[in-house]
Amino acid sequence: MLRTTPKVNKIYLLIRAKDKEAAFHRLKAEIMESELFKCIEEMHGKTYKLFIENKLIPIVGNIYEPNLGMDIITSDKIAQEIDLIVDSAAITTFDERYDSALDANVNGPYQLMMFAKKCKNLKLLMHYSTAYANGEREGLILEKPFTMGESITKEKLTSISPYTNFPSLHVDNEIDLVSKLKNNITNNIVLEQIMKNLGVERAKLYGWQDTYSFTKAMGEMMINSMRHEIPILIIRPSIITSSYKEPFPGWMQGFRWHIIYSNIYMVEYIDSFLNLSVVNFI
Repeated sequence: MLRTTPKVNKIYLLIRAKDKEAAFHRLKAEIMESELFKCIEEMHGKTYKLFIENKLIPIVGNIYEPNLGMDIITSDKIAQEIDLIVDSAAITTFDERYDSALDANVNGPYQLMMFAKKCKNLKLLMHYSTAYANGEREGLILEKPFTMGESITKEKLTSISPYTNFPSLHVDNEIDLVSKLKNNITNNIVLEQIMKNLGVERAKLYGWQDTYSFTKAMGEMMINSMRHEIPILIIRPSIITSSYKEPFPGWMQGFRWHIIYSNIYMVEYIDSFLNLSVVNFI
């Protein structure tokens, strides 16, 4: 955005850190000095540091917490100024602990929507979901929003018989289930394994492959149940891979696990397909 639309006024970055100094250190180490931002540094030369410091504002916070973990003064100031929210925060581990995945992928969107209601000049809230939120659906899959109470399993059973009594999926019930287990189990090692198993079990019960895709779908449900007049865009990319051309070919942040997966599985299953989305096309 800073490369293609440099006239943008400010970009507030919510950063988990103990204080402002630590937040700025993360901004500098992970963004300003990153390989990706070298092209912007080349554009601005000696004024690069000043340009970035005026445009990128690190904010100490946490998307899991009320008010996104910000103090009231900062929160109110930002709510008055911003007109676009981009939400890409998530836990993407397929078999993550169920409580952790619910906190990040469901409670996170809830807290964000609560904050968005305060933003009077908001023109768009853009939420990054995943193509795999469609779970075990087959055939032609239309891009329609999830609503609270629906599930892939119930959808399939209803298509066979409209009188199915399969239980509805309610996010609050899942959160209550996790809360009760955490209150009753004091052994952390035991709790760790139970939470990992529980996420996969609940996902498969309701028609999803894993905890990640299941909780991302519930995150969409949460957003759609709270949206009202808030303009929402939900993007469902598949596996995001390296850049095609811009800002330069082959850039990617993080682990390129899809390359390893393709080498392992596509050798045996010749007719397999790997669905990739080039990062700068999203």
